[in-house]
Amino acid sequence: MTPSRFPRIWFVLVVLCFWLLLVPAANAYVDPGTGSYIFQVVIGVFLGAAVAVKVFWKRIWGFITRKPAGSTTGQTAGHDKED
Repeated sequence: MTPSRFPRIWFVLVVLCFWLLLVPAANAYVDPGTGSYIFQVVIGVFLGAAVAVKVFWKRIWGFITRKPAGSTTGQTAGHDKED
């Protein structure tokens, strides 16, 4: 990022924060089912993330340890041959 853009980004963020703080109250009715729906979405996001981590765990661990995902370092001698 160039040094001249950095103050501009801060200015935009500060203006956005003040704009969000000055929004008047809506006094709107929120249906009781809305809380249940939001709860379901949050649980779905966590479960989806858990499944994604489970599916891609070897790649994630390989990236962290800098090893390729298909490395055969954990195999014992004799199990790598087909009968």
